[in-house]
Amino acid sequence: MKSRLFDTVAGLLAGLLVTVSASAQSDKPVSLVVGYSAGGSADFVARVVGEELSKRLGRQVVIENDAGASGMLAAQKVMSGPSDGSVIYMGGTDSVLVPMINPKAKLDWEKDLVPIGRTTTVPMIFVVPSDSPYATLSDMVRALKKSGKDNFAYAVPGIGTMQHLYGSLINKRANLQMVHVPYRGGAQIATDLVGHQIDAAVLVLSTAMPFLKDGSIKALSVSDAVRSPQLPNVKRIGEEEGFQGTALPLWQGLFLKAGTPPAIVSAYEKALLEALGSPEARVKLAEAGVTVAPMKGQEMKAFIKPQADLYRDIVRAAKITMD
Repeated sequence: MKSRLFDTVAGLLAGLLVTVSASAQSDKPVSLVVGYSAGGSADFVARVVGEELSKRLGRQVVIENDAGASGMLAAQKVMSGPSDGSVIYMGGTDSVLVPMINPKAKLDWEKDLVPIGRTTTVPMIFVVPSDSPYATLSDMVRALKKSGKDNFAYAVPGIGTMQHLYGSLINKRANLQMVHVPYRGGAQIATDLVGHQIDAAVLVLSTAMPFLKDGSIKALSVSDAVRSPQLPNVKRIGEEEGFQGTALPLWQGLFLKAGTPPAIVSAYEKALLEALGSPEARVKLAEAGVTVAPMKGQEMKAFIKPQADLYRDIVRAAKITMD
């Protein structure tokens, strides 16, 4: 009886300490650490979400851009910080993928981080010049198999990027030998594609949208699990023959350092879901080609695990490494 009473009292005291700690810090800013430079798509999402979080947490959310090492510098900053909710990490596909292909990246998302929730997905699209003879991904696959062409090249913004994985996935599932050409960024890729200096490319929708609107390029497939509202007539990859059930979205979510008290994680999760329900935030993100895709922390964890298995399968098959 005394043991049970002691456990009950200890539990109440622990909960009280968490509440007091959170209350004491309620007037202090929260850092939202982003692993990419200001002005990019990840930074944009962080600023839209951060503004809405500030309203709901009653604390200023300050964006900190800690660019470098494919987002890993930001992760390391969070892991070396306190586990009291004062530092949030905006992670995503790179948080899972980069440690698979770069042995120097010391991050285990399951052990080192605790998920708050998923925020958004960003569709990747496989694109070709507007005068290309291919109307769909299936058209292209059939034509390349028939011709036996082995020098068909697609551009991606760097080795080991999700765009690289998307092209490698198409190669693997369709038994093609397309050659990937790594660039330093998406803007130059689109320009070279329009100029017919490259056969095809994998781009994020936000980068491709101006060129799609002016008709200089066309999309053959969308990587996400749903069709893009901006491209309703373009099939998602999972609708194509040989790719059924497949999806490879770029995704983003918020995490805290492992060991953060559950009460703080729960409060942040609630605030995030409310923030993503804001009509103003949803409009801003949609206009930028970003899909609001909220998930609770445990739902995001369940989503990541099979995606991680798919990344690993592609990485091994294509022998992708980065150091």
